[in-house]
Amino acid sequence: MGLFGIYAEPYKIILSWQKPFSQITLSLILPLSFIFLAHVEVSDLLFSKILHNELQLDQTPNRHQILHPPLRPHLLRVVLPLALQVRYFTFLLVFSLLSTAAVVYAIAAAYADRDITFAVVPKVWKKFMVWL
Repeated sequence: MGLFGIYAEPYKIILSWQKPFSQITLSLILPLSFIFLAHVEVSDLLFSKILHNELQLDQTPNRHQILHPPLRPHLLRVVLPLALQVRYFTFLLVFSLLSTAAVVYAIAAAYADRDITFAVVPKVWKKFMVWL
C-alpha cells in the first residue's frame, strides 16, 4: 500500500461518506475538542490563582498567619483542582470512547457497503454506562 496509500485511503472513505462523518465530527469530536480547550483554559486560570495566593501567603508576616489561618488557599489547592480533574477525565473518557466507537463503526460500515446510522451510539452508550 505504501505511505501515500495509507494517507489516501481515509480521504477516499471520508469523501465518499461525507454526511455521516460530518455528523460524527459535529456531535462527538467537536465537543471533545471544546472540552479539552476548556480544561486548558480553566486549569491555567485556576492554577494562576493558586500560585497568586501562595505568593501572598509567603509575603505575609507569620503573626498574621497565626491570628488568621489560611484555610481557603488549602481548599483551593487540593479540592478544586481534584474536582476539576475528575470531571475532565470523565467527560474525556465518555466522549473519546463514543467518538472512537462511532468512527470505527462508520469505517466498518463503509467497507461493508452498508448504510451508516447512529443506531450504534445508543447501544455503545448503554454498554458503557453498565461498565462504568
